[in-house]
Amino acid sequence: MVLDKRRAHLLSIIQQSDEPVPTKVLVERMNLSQRTIYYDLDQINSWLRTQKLEPIDSKHGQGLFLPPQSKSKLMLKQDESFEDWQYQLSKQERGVLIKAKILLEEQDATMKVFMDLTSMSRGTIAKEIKEIKQDFKDAGLELYYKKGSGYRLRGSEEAKRTMLSTILAAIFSHEDWQNVRNEVYKMIHPEASTWSSETDQRRVVREILFEAESDMGLTLTDEMVEILSLQILIVIKRIDLDEFIQVPRAEKEVLKQTDAFKAATLITQKLEAYKGVTFPEDETCFITMNLLGSKVQHDNFDHYTEQELSGLREVVRNMIDDFQLYSCVVFDDRRGLEENLISHIKPTYYRLKYGLHIVNDLAGSIQDTYPDIFHLTKRVIRHLELYVGKRVPEEEAAYITLHFGGWLSKEKKSVETKFRSIIVCENGIGTSNMLRTQLENLIAGLNVTATISMREYQTKHHSADVIFSTNYIKAKDIPVIHVPAILTNVEKERVMHRMNELFDPNAPGKAMTDHLIDLIKRHADVHQEDELKHELVRFLEQKTPQLKELRKPMLNELLTEETIVLKDSVDTWEEAIETASRPLIAQHSITPSYVKAMIENVKELGPYIVIAPGIAIPHARPETGVEELGMSFLRLKEPVYFSEKEKHRAQLIIVLAAIDNQTHLKALAQLTELLSNEENVEKLISTEDSNTVIDLINQTIEV
Repeated sequence: MVLDKRRAHLLSIIQQSDEPVPTKVLVERMNLSQRTIYYDLDQINSWLRTQKLEPIDSKHGQGLFLPPQSKSKLMLKQDESFEDWQYQLSKQERGVLIKAKILLEEQDATMKVFMDLTSMSRGTIAKEIKEIKQDFKDAGLELYYKKGSGYRLRGSEEAKRTMLSTILAAIFSHEDWQNVRNEVYKMIHPEASTWSSETDQRRVVREILFEAESDMGLTLTDEMVEILSLQILIVIKRIDLDEFIQVPRAEKEVLKQTDAFKAATLITQKLEAYKGVTFPEDETCFITMNLLGSKVQHDNFDHYTEQELSGLREVVRNMIDDFQLYSCVVFDDRRGLEENLISHIKPTYYRLKYGLHIVNDLAGSIQDTYPDIFHLTKRVIRHLELYVGKRVPEEEAAYITLHFGGWLSKEKKSVETKFRSIIVCENGIGTSNMLRTQLENLIAGLNVTATISMREYQTKHHSADVIFSTNYIKAKDIPVIHVPAILTNVEKERVMHRMNELFDPNAPGKAMTDHLIDLIKRHADVHQEDELKHELVRFLEQKTPQLKELRKPMLNELLTEETIVLKDSVDTWEEAIETASRPLIAQHSITPSYVKAMIENVKELGPYIVIAPGIAIPHARPETGVEELGMSFLRLKEPVYFSEKEKHRAQLIIVLAAIDNQTHLKALAQLTELLSNEENVEKLISTEDSNTVIDLINQTIEV
């Protein structure tokens, strides 16, 4: 069996109930987030299917229930106590646990201990030790076997701390790793029995961190407070073992100039008084590094040094400039985007500089939901990479994607405010902003007045009509709608349905998909209800304007035989833009005023439309004459010059007529992918046939 005790307990609650069990009841009884409950239910249903049992189902407005047949069959298994069901650790979980044991409890790093820890055979552990040795080697550490003692680790304390940072990031990034989290926490803090158990030491460390926030002029995310608490407990444990980190003198002098060092000094002084442990200056600097790399909910630029602020501001401005260039959009609230990006990129810079690892359980979801914005973000992130001198991992790029995505989604609206709301989100500035724009664009008249952390919600009074929260909150005077950080179409439908329940007495009692599911069940057996519901939502999008997901056409839908022009030469760059625009005028995508606006832009702003030698993408604001989304392609055998400089010549002129900041992004991302290949560019320039252009486009899309 593959159910752990937590999921078995969750199943037992539903099994033993005579009535459907609301999700909020499970959240309260299990002391878990709503997101974890949903994840566990998916795992339980997978297990039930392997047992040839019907999965847990739901009754709209009532809760979750186990079908009678499944309930009766499980009752026959009462001799098999839920306590006997064992959870089989994944390979990744086993690797993390073994590495943690070696790093945190080296005296117990034996084959027998590893076998007991993971419930795996000696042969399996022996195979995994080989891979773990290589992982340690890649991190600058040597894992070796000492006869009579067990496995030992040789290498610098700095490398060991970096590996521990990676382990913390891993266990926080996987919310379902409850077993792993509990075991690692007990290694760090032996007084604790489980992750959720509170101890005096952990509580004191957390309270000291809250005091340090004011010294740094920021509010840490709730998740970051937990991670920093563990980092500090690890430092105490390492000091007790006489294992100390060494920080280069020059780096120490830099760190000592920051407000974070003052905060770290406050933390170590209070811990010295509480624990009687002495922190060397290098350990205070190590805590400083972790403070500087922490994700924040709010930030105050008054606490930045001038050198720090000017360097980061230049990086952010260059990133925004390039993003606007590559995406062919202009951010209306550029200043707001700059401020938010600086608040995020400051800790990103320090994480990259000091080898700290980010916790991002949303990275995959972000890349899947916003692939075009992620693609553009990856292109502009080179400015940060040049500044820090290191490659930016995809986990970091994914969070920066949320900042750009949030601002792309912002629309200038003059809609009367119907509902005032606040968002409670633990994931930081970027995620909060993306969620904010998703909700404001989804719900007409919604005005999000603040985005706050769980801590801020619990300690302050708030005035709002509705609260949206990524964590479970028990509703009091204000109704609460629980949402994930990234809204899928199914989640959007659920939010709209809940808003109708709360504020529209004439709204239908059920969502459309629930009505359809009921209708289908009258005439057929439904075996995969969740999958069917997802398919119905996708089908109904076209029929339901309030839920309609923004459709982003593919490149081959915009560049067709009708919009491709092959010409030998033109006399001027103005003529090039006019010639390239004719197909779009002919199909009524643009008016002549748009052509004039593109030409005026180049005269006023310079040849910014030449994105690379040989390639220009003329465009202007939608309101200057765009009727519908369009793109046209002009190939010239002889280059035309947009300035006297060689780098401003172009033979491929692609006119873009965008209707907003987003609809064109998928096609544009595919175009940049096509044009990033020099061989493709040469083929496009030399072609005599529009079919060659279409074939190259199709090949790019298929890849």
